[in-house]
Amino acid sequence: MQATKRFFYGWVIVAAGGMVLAVGLGLFISTFSVFVIPVCDSLGFSRSQFTLNRTVLTLVSACAIPLYGKVVARIGIKKTLLIGAFTLAMVTFAYSFASELWHFYALAVVNGIFFNALNFMVIGMLINRWFSDQKGLATGLAFSGSGLGGAIMIPVISRAIEVAGWRFAYRLMGILGLAILLLVILLFIQEGPEAMGLKPYTANKTKKDDTNKTKGPVWNLTLGESLKTSRFWLLSAGFFLISAFAAATNTHSAPYFADIGYPTAAVSAIVSLLMVILTVGKILLGAVYDRFGTMTGNLVIAVCSLVFPVAALFAHIPAVPWMYAVSLGIASCGFSVPVSILTTQYFGTKDYPALFGVFTMITTLGPAISIPAMGAVYDRVGSYRPAWIALLVFSAIVTVCMVAAEATYRKSVHAKDAP
Repeated sequence: MQATKRFFYGWVIVAAGGMVLAVGLGLFISTFSVFVIPVCDSLGFSRSQFTLNRTVLTLVSACAIPLYGKVVARIGIKKTLLIGAFTLAMVTFAYSFASELWHFYALAVVNGIFFNALNFMVIGMLINRWFSDQKGLATGLAFSGSGLGGAIMIPVISRAIEVAGWRFAYRLMGILGLAILLLVILLFIQEGPEAMGLKPYTANKTKKDDTNKTKGPVWNLTLGESLKTSRFWLLSAGFFLISAFAAATNTHSAPYFADIGYPTAAVSAIVSLLMVILTVGKILLGAVYDRFGTMTGNLVIAVCSLVFPVAALFAHIPAVPWMYAVSLGIASCGFSVPVSILTTQYFGTKDYPALFGVFTMITTLGPAISIPAMGAVYDRVGSYRPAWIALLVFSAIVTVCMVAAEATYRKSVHAKDAP
């Protein structure tokens, strides 16, 4: 058993994984929304045409996900991260030279192929190798890097666009992102604890551990067996819809608040708060799952999912956008932290990479539909209001799915334990 008196290197892995996601998602992806208006105004694209760039990216990345389990098994996590870092940085830099729609779409194809190399899937697999206990906290801390990166870089990139234009901003992102990623991956990432003569983290066993509801998965199912359970399909629907509204709002929040009259500084502050909540929310949500169990964690996501679209509909009231940012930030954590935690808790570790890959694929399909659809709604009616109403309906379905998944899991456990 891992000695607990000395510092465990797995926490360095958590910090490094957070930095990777801060660049891979926070810088390269979360800043996408601030480019919508300047690029469309500069090149004459409609919003639905330009945001289709994200659809191409997500569809290609969804098709590429099944390959990543084999890639990681063959070349390892560290090399996978390095390849992803170089390619995605170069693609981001190349966006600065695009002048036609097909340029953005072609680059989105390359982006989609390598997108998963710096996504939650690979970092989730890395955390799973290093931690047996406190996976919720470790996962939340690492995954919070995506929100932290967005919170820091959105105002920076917004300012860069204002001062030097969107082409300069893309070049800045590519160079800065590559420098940070190479430093972190080369110096701090280790494949697993065994490479350092360690074992996965195991906390001291005390009576208080009985309150930790996420320890010791009862089931240890294969992918095929998991597909036969109702909780798999309920989670799939929930994750799909959460990823759909998280991506659509990430892309269209900034244009929406600008459209209803908020100045650039206020819009940047609102979106930055959203990124901060994504950071803090993932840490807190991971701790909630560890301490209070999966039902409580699922309910937190469900409630926040219902709040943010209502807040969006009343966002003309000055205080409401901040409520929107907080509730959406927590709700958006629902397709990252819970995927890792609930996969292990509901199905076990026997086929974890395959199950995690399937759920990750599902969470990439949601954005492929929602982002251009929300843009198309605006292009057609000149308002995002119908989209917010649709997202409220989606949120209600998310609530049902997340609660029902936990209920069916508990029912299966009781049935297994029954004499």
